[in-house]
Amino acid sequence: MAEKRRYGIGTQVFREFIVGNGVYVDKTEYVYKMTHTLGKYFFLSRPRRFGKSLLVDTLKCYFEGQKELFRGLAIDKLEKEWVKYPVIHIDLSSGKYYEIERLHGTISNILKWEEKKWGITQVDEPYNYDARLSNLIKAAYYQTGREVVVLIDEYDAPMLDSITKPDLQDQIRDRIRNLFSPLKAESQYLKFVFLTGISKFSQLSVFSELNNLNTLTFDPEYEGVCGITEEELLTQLKPDIEWLTKAMSRWRQPGWGYDDCVSEVKRMYDGYHFSREMTDVYNPWSLFYAFEKGWIDNYWFSTGTPSSLINLLKVKQFNMPDLEAFEANMSQFDAPTERISDPVPALFQSGYLTIKGYNANSGKFILGFPNDEVYQGFGYSLYQYYCEEYVGSENQMDIAYQHMRLKDTTFEQFLEAVRKWYAGIPYSITSKNQNEQFYQSLFYSLMVGVGADVHAEEQTSDGRMDISLKMQDAIYIFEFKYDKTAEEAMEQISRKDYAVHFAADPRPVYAVGLNIDSQKRTIERYEITKLS
Repeated sequence: MAEKRRYGIGTQVFREFIVGNGVYVDKTEYVYKMTHTLGKYFFLSRPRRFGKSLLVDTLKCYFEGQKELFRGLAIDKLEKEWVKYPVIHIDLSSGKYYEIERLHGTISNILKWEEKKWGITQVDEPYNYDARLSNLIKAAYYQTGREVVVLIDEYDAPMLDSITKPDLQDQIRDRIRNLFSPLKAESQYLKFVFLTGISKFSQLSVFSELNNLNTLTFDPEYEGVCGITEEELLTQLKPDIEWLTKAMSRWRQPGWGYDDCVSEVKRMYDGYHFSREMTDVYNPWSLFYAFEKGWIDNYWFSTGTPSSLINLLKVKQFNMPDLEAFEANMSQFDAPTERISDPVPALFQSGYLTIKGYNANSGKFILGFPNDEVYQGFGYSLYQYYCEEYVGSENQMDIAYQHMRLKDTTFEQFLEAVRKWYAGIPYSITSKNQNEQFYQSLFYSLMVGVGADVHAEEQTSDGRMDISLKMQDAIYIFEFKYDKTAEEAMEQISRKDYAVHFAADPRPVYAVGLNIDSQKRTIERYEITKLS
């Protein structure tokens, strides 16, 4: 019988996993590969809570020669020398950087700790971070006779904290640039430099001066270095899937078993891709929380709502349907983040969008939401942001949808509920967004948030349908019009033959034509016709 294991959620210390018998997914083959390749400077970007800090601590233990911690792991068979190197560890995730004094306090404390370790007792100019780091590197080198390893975790945390305060961010960036400048100047004393973060800030010396920086973010060989690959899930974590199946089975229908559990975990937490190879990567935070709680739920998205990004979507007139299959060059979605003026790079780097496909002919990547946890959470957050004055309306529509799903009410009654819901949206919201896209996007975001199987802008041979809603026993194609007629909406569905998109599906398909009246600010009229 499967038993629950120890997962160490929130633990970023490699030793604690090993000594405490925590579940550690073996990433040490990546450590060996990284440290035995040509090059000295490495950078890895991954979303928050994806295991970057644990990877940094694993590297620290490896370079410190703590061989006993790696017994039985992949690197135990690969590494033959186990040389001990001096390590300087700078973790910038530990501070909150809402004012420049907090930056000074955090960096000074980090450097003081390292200085104490290497016997530096006097610092003449505390704010000269470059001189302090330079002195640290040289002290470590001369005291040990070996090249120095510098590990920098969440290098961009100070800039991300100040993203909405341009003047403060400029000050912080200047200080961080000053801190990192010895990484190039003292290259002769360095063995290995590794930085992690979420975003790129190109004006920092790290990216503008280190022209030999090896960026691993999109390297197929390192796609699974953070997060959990599907292979790891089905092998190293198989006992935990069995435990989760056991924990959840009494709440599911009879016969719900291991394969069902794997499918549900995949739907909720899989879907991240970081290269053209499209290796499936699961969100480790949500996955281990599900194992710990014995329940599959929203864990990662609920730890932080991207309000600044959602605000930017609104300002730039991006609607959620625009993001479901977004085409982009890598230069666009991997762009530096000095000021968030384009939401796409920030959404990708933060983990709200991921690579969903690649067209080798055009060189274009297809971006989209990775899984249902992010998809539904983002839809709910976007709806709440648009309708912050319309408190409780999402519950009202959730009830209406569930009644329709369970056949307690008809589809026509559901549309009447939608009509009333639109009419109740405060004028202060709709007066700023009088167009077809607003009403379409708002309905779509809401339906995503309540867990409906809904899709927007699905490509057909003759255009894109506005919204499709898939129910257990039917498929509904929605076409929205604004100050036109429901008949025009129906004519478009028929003329463009949207129903052929679902020809292989046995469920009947219905066309739903809606016209939004700008004066009434709701559905003026709708028509429903069975197509197949």
